[in-house]
Formats: sequence, C-alpha cells, structure tokens
Amino acid sequence: MKTLEFISQCIKHPSYVGAIAPSTEKLAVQMVAPVDLNKVDTIVEYGAGTGVFTQYIANRIDQNKTMFFSFEIDDKLHKICSQLLPDVEIIKDSAANIKEQLKKHGKEHADAVISGLPWAIFPDKLQDEILNPTVEALADGGVFTTFTYLHGFYLPGACKIRKKLKMYFSEFHLSPVVWTNFPPAIVYWCKK
Repeated sequence: MKTLEFISQCIKHPSYVGAIAPSTEKLAVQMVAPVDLNKVDTIVEYGAGTGVFTQYIANRIDQNKTMFFSFEIDDKLHKICSQLLPDVEIIKDSAANIKEQLKKHGKEHADAVISGLPWAIFPDKLQDEILNPTVEALADGGVFTTFTYLHGFYLPGACKIRKKLKMYFSEFHLSPVVWTNFPPAIVYWCKK
C-alpha cells in the first residue's frame, strides 16, 4: 500500500515528489554512512516520504540522547509516515524552516541533515531557499547527504545541483552506486 500511495503522490505532485518508487534500505545505509549515529546530538531529515530513511535512522539512534525530527510537506506522505513511525516527529513544513524548527526544539545546530528531496527538479530559487538555512543550521563539521538517480546523473539539473553543493560545502564526495535501489542511485556526501 505504501508503494502505491507513493507512486500516486509522485504522479499528482511531480514538482516535489521526485521519485517513482520508495527508496530501499540499501540506499538508507549509504545516506547515513558518513554520520556516526552513536555520537550525533541532533539529526534532521528532509522529505520523510514513506519513512524508509526515517525508520532506518530511528532504529539506530538512542532517542533519549539524540534529537531527531523529519520534514514532509505532502499531506498523504506526512500521514503515512506519521502513522508508521508515531515515535518520530514528522513536521509538515518546508525544510527551509530548519532553523526555526531547531530553535523550537531547543537546538542551535544540527549535526547532520539527511535529504530525500528531489533537488535536481527544484528551481534555483527554491534550492537556495533551502540550502542557505541548511548550511547555517549545520554545526561546524556537520554532514549533509542527498542522492540522485543514476539515469539522471549527467542531466543538466543534476549537474547544476552538484556544482551548487560543491560551492555550499567544504567537502563533497560520491558514494558507490546503490544498484539495489530502484532506480539505482548515487549519494552525495557533503561536509560543512
């Protein structure tokens, strides 16, 4: 059912649901690979979707020690993820408001931001509206991860966002291809 709902939302809202199927746990592994989940104080997720990354993170952190919340702006996906993971706060708001949400949670910075947003299809203005506060909200040495699909790696939108990420962050690395995801994907590992 989750997969059908996800595909339905992708068709209805292609401008902010950029996938054709939910991500796999193998992709979740690569998304959090540069983050020491035992040591982070605060971790934020953008685009909870059906909760694949959300659940992976929630199952591996000590929720008594680590602050974790996720953004999901789509009504149906917000409902699905909130029902699936009632112990994780899923915020129905734009990721551009990360600084305000951190402040509400008594935090000044996040140690990591894990993003499932479809950056390559966002207009430049929206990319900057989210990336600027993200970088400001990350602690020094903080990690930002996101991904792209292999079939779109060399398309103009993907090339443009890679260039932008290299400007915003002091370090930029690529993961190995996650062949077991549909479609196969590559993770961008960035560091402030």
